[in-house]
Amino acid sequence: MEANEKTNEKNSESSAITRISQVTPEVTLFLRGLGFSNYYIIKIYALVGEAAIALTEDNPYWLLDEFPNMRFATVDKAAESLGLAGDSVFRLEAAIKHNLAAYTGRGHTYAPVQELALATGLMLDVASERVRDVMEDMALSGELQMTVLEGREVVYFYGYYRTECQVAGRLAQMNGYKPKPLAANIEAVIRKAEQQSGLTFSAQQRQAIRDSLKRSVCIITGGPGTGKTTIINALIRIMEESGLSVAVAAPTGRAAKRITQTSGKQAQTIHRLLEYYYDEGQSRMAFGRNAENPLDYDAVIIDEASMMDLLLAGALCRALKEDSRLIITGDADQLPSVGAGNVLADLIESGYIFTARLTEIFRQAEESAIVVNAHRIRRGQYPQFGGDFQLLAADKQSEILEKIVKLASSLPLEQVQVLTPVKKGILGSVNLNARLQEVFNPRAGVGFETSSRAGAAFPAAGADQLTFGSSVFRLGDRVMQTKNDYRLEYKNADGSSGKGIFNGETGIVTAVHAEEQKLTVCYDGERWAEYEYLNMDEIELAYAVTVHKSQGSEFPVVIMPMSWFPPVLATRNLLYTAVTRGKQRVIIVGSQAYLNAMVDNNEEGKRNSGLALRLKGVYEGLLP
Repeated sequence: MEANEKTNEKNSESSAITRISQVTPEVTLFLRGLGFSNYYIIKIYALVGEAAIALTEDNPYWLLDEFPNMRFATVDKAAESLGLAGDSVFRLEAAIKHNLAAYTGRGHTYAPVQELALATGLMLDVASERVRDVMEDMALSGELQMTVLEGREVVYFYGYYRTECQVAGRLAQMNGYKPKPLAANIEAVIRKAEQQSGLTFSAQQRQAIRDSLKRSVCIITGGPGTGKTTIINALIRIMEESGLSVAVAAPTGRAAKRITQTSGKQAQTIHRLLEYYYDEGQSRMAFGRNAENPLDYDAVIIDEASMMDLLLAGALCRALKEDSRLIITGDADQLPSVGAGNVLADLIESGYIFTARLTEIFRQAEESAIVVNAHRIRRGQYPQFGGDFQLLAADKQSEILEKIVKLASSLPLEQVQVLTPVKKGILGSVNLNARLQEVFNPRAGVGFETSSRAGAAFPAAGADQLTFGSSVFRLGDRVMQTKNDYRLEYKNADGSSGKGIFNGETGIVTAVHAEEQKLTVCYDGERWAEYEYLNMDEIELAYAVTVHKSQGSEFPVVIMPMSWFPPVLATRNLLYTAVTRGKQRVIIVGSQAYLNAMVDNNEEGKRNSGLALRLKGVYEGLLP
């Protein structure tokens, strides 16, 4: 993260020069004297104006709270220039939060106290005992929470601790309720659902439907081809015909759109279900649906739940009525959420929430080599090539790169998606995007026809490309939003407007305003968002994306490089997740030996999470 930010700072300077004149000379000289780049001087001034000087003189570490990607070393150097002591409480608090945020950034909800204190002490050249003292003071002030799990002292950001307790408590509460009864006998409604769908449910599917209808909270999990979609469709039909109101949602827009297509039931993202908005007063995202204003549904179905992180699960649980049903579906063998927590796996591991496991692969799915090999990989067996699952052999990374570029160029852009385990390196998404951009969207002269590449809704203004940092964005480029931005406004095709573009959403650049240094991106063919200079760091090219970023998506053709990757990323569940993204073809380009090694590597890197323990009720007082 720090390396990427350094590159952005360096390469954005030329763009920033045109905007630095908008900052007052006093602020510019002050911040530049502390070592801040033009890029951050502009962002700081845009946020707080003239108050930048007083705020920074008082406590320069405030900047890390407002700009999470800013390097700690940059602010630490500024603090030294301002004369702050090396053992200043401001410095220690900032370092503790910075290092704890690194844990949550890797998916953990907490850090071991001793481990965090030692690491922070080494970073600051301060005794770990002093760090621990400050940590305890932060816990007393409510910023952190220190507790004991499995005999080990751990520390949370208080928000994560509270949410973990709330999720466990709410699910335990709901689990104790008897759900609202159906209007007819369960066996009768299952038979009727079969007749209406023209399907005959397997014994396993019938049991999963039966068990789901009898409980207030349940989980349905299984791999590709095991009938999760069929069960979801049947449950929707049965509950609605029994007079129950049903909502269906997923963590991402792409997953919600797929549910709508397969079920005919309008689905939405969990954020939109909960009526998210940005609270300007609190400077944070909030939800219109909560404990005081719960969702008005008798049943809520959440699909692709492996992508649901702890904070989103907490918001959902707080918004559920006491007597509503919650049905959670997903593939527990896929990668966990990008955000902190491991909700689906924790709920299953706890043994407290009823779980229906689907293992039977249906005949139609068995005809797909993608589905068959996905299950082989999940079981630790090497895949077999043929049909829609192919291997294009190559040894050197440079050879793999060239074969991917050549193969991708032979396919329509809308059909193909390159997935890779890593962001950096020859086979990382950054380098792959640079090469694939030249294949799919090479530089055109000013004044080329916009209708063929970007549509006529937002014609280009001036030049056809814009450089930001190390990235070049062109009219017609496929791009991805890389963070949740709840304040970013968009316009809909019908003329209405809204706010919020989320991490992982992909769109097309439909306008380049070079002089104003702005881009317009269209999402889903129906929402247009404008990116100004200050938030252009939120998007990146998406001809190639990391496997983590592909979760919840499906693509006609998936191409994946296969070479040596860091063992922490070259794992079985990452490969399984990548393979299950392909609908029609999966093409592995590289070494079969490295592919087999990836199958063998079942080290998933267990996340620090207390949710399963809280649901098990092992420790007295853990449930709120």
